[in-house]
Amino acid sequence: MGEIQEKSLDGLSRRLAEFAVSFELRHAPAEVLENAKIAALDCLGVAILAVSQEIGHVLLSYARANCSTGPCTVWGSSVTANSRDAAFLNGTLAHGLDFDDRGHASTYTLASAIAAAECCNASGAATIEAFIVGREIRMSLDGLFARRSSGEGPGARGWHSNGILGPIASACAASKIFDLDVQHTLTAIGLAAGSCGALTRDGGTMAKPFRAGHAAAAGLTCALLAKEGFTSDETPLEGPYGLLAALGPLGEDVLDSLGKDLGAPYDLVTRGVEVKQFASCTATHAAVEAMLRLVQKRAVQPSEVNFIECDLRPYPALRTCPQRGFEGRFSVPFCVAIALIFGRLSPEDFTDERARDRWVRSLIERCRHAPGLKSLVVCLNDGTRLSEPIRRAGNIKGWEKVHEKFNRCVGDVLPDRQRAMLPDLVAHLEELPSVRELTKSLCLPTS
Repeated sequence: MGEIQEKSLDGLSRRLAEFAVSFELRHAPAEVLENAKIAALDCLGVAILAVSQEIGHVLLSYARANCSTGPCTVWGSSVTANSRDAAFLNGTLAHGLDFDDRGHASTYTLASAIAAAECCNASGAATIEAFIVGREIRMSLDGLFARRSSGEGPGARGWHSNGILGPIASACAASKIFDLDVQHTLTAIGLAAGSCGALTRDGGTMAKPFRAGHAAAAGLTCALLAKEGFTSDETPLEGPYGLLAALGPLGEDVLDSLGKDLGAPYDLVTRGVEVKQFASCTATHAAVEAMLRLVQKRAVQPSEVNFIECDLRPYPALRTCPQRGFEGRFSVPFCVAIALIFGRLSPEDFTDERARDRWVRSLIERCRHAPGLKSLVVCLNDGTRLSEPIRRAGNIKGWEKVHEKFNRCVGDVLPDRQRAMLPDLVAHLEELPSVRELTKSLCLPTS
C-alpha cells in the first residue's frame, strides 16, 4: 500500500475499539434499537429452525459427544455449553440454512454477544448494545467485499466476509459485554484479525455456516484472552503486513471507506435489516421471485418445458447442478425448478429427496446460462416463450412481518408458550435485568 493509502488508514484498528467502548444505547437514534431487535428476532428464529434440520442434527450430535456442559444455551435445544462452544454452535445454526439477513452480520455478532452475556449474567441492555456494536463494526468494513460481483477485492479472489470480518466484529461485541477498555478491546481486535479465514468455495456446504460459528467463537475467545492480559499488535488491520495488506491489493477509495461511518450514520438506520424471504443464497432470490410471478400468471407443468434461460449467477451461486439438497441453496437452477414445480420455495425444500426428484433434475438439466440477461425465460415445447423481468430481490420488512416469519420458523421446534413469549422478550430486551430471562425461553426441557 502506498503512502497516501497508509495515511487514509491511520488509526483504523483503534477507531473500531474506541467505538466499541464509547457506544451507548441511550445516545443512538431509536431506529437503531428497533432494527437491532428485528435483526435479533429473525436471527433467533432461523437458528431455531436449523435445529430441526440436517445441519442441526449434526451439530447437536457433535455437541453431545464433544462439548462440556456450561451456563450457556444452545438455542432451540436442551443442550448447554461453555460460552465458546455455545457461541460456535449458535453462530453456525444462525447461518445454517442461509436464511439469516443479507450480509450475515447478525449471526456471529448475536451469538458472541449472547454467549458472553449469558456466562456473566449481563443485562438485556448490555446484550443489545454489544450486538449493535459488533454489527456496526462489521458493516463499517463492508467496503472490502462490496465489489466482489464486479471482480474486485478479496471477495472476488475467493475470500468470504463471514470468516474475515466475523471474528473482528464478534471480538468487539464480546469486549463490550466484558466492559473492556480501549486498549484491551484493541488487543482483542488484534487477536481476531489473525484468527480469520473463509472461502467462497464453501457455499452450498456446511462449511459456510461453520465459518460464522467459528467467527463467533474466535471473537469471544479473543475478548476473553484480552481480558486476562494477553497481548497483540496495535495496528493489526492497517499496519504493514497486517490484514488489509494480506487481503490486497485494495483500491484507495475502498480503504478510505473503512471504519468511517461508525455512528455517523448508523448502518442499522441507513441500510436497516434486509430480512430474507427464502432459505438460500441471495444470488438466487431475484430469479426465484421472477419464476413465482411467472407461474402465478400462467401455470406451467414441468413436462411442458423445453428450456429455462436466465443468468445463473455462477459466482457466487456455485452449485449449478447440485447433488444434495443442501447444495441447492447455492443453485439458481435448483431454486427456480422448485419454484416452477411447487409454486413456492420453502426451507424444507432443500433435501436430498428433492435433489433426486426426476422432475427437479430434468428442469435443472434444461436451465441455460445467459450472462447478463435481465429476464427469466421459460420456453415451452410448443415454442411459446414466457418471460418475466428480473427485479431487485425483495425483503421482509417491519416487526410484524418478521414476527410472522419467526413463528413459521419455530412452530415445530419450540413449545407454544415459549414461541409466544420470545418475541415479547426480544421486543423488551433492553428492559430485562438479565439476558437469562431471554435465553431460558430459547432452551428446551431436558428429555
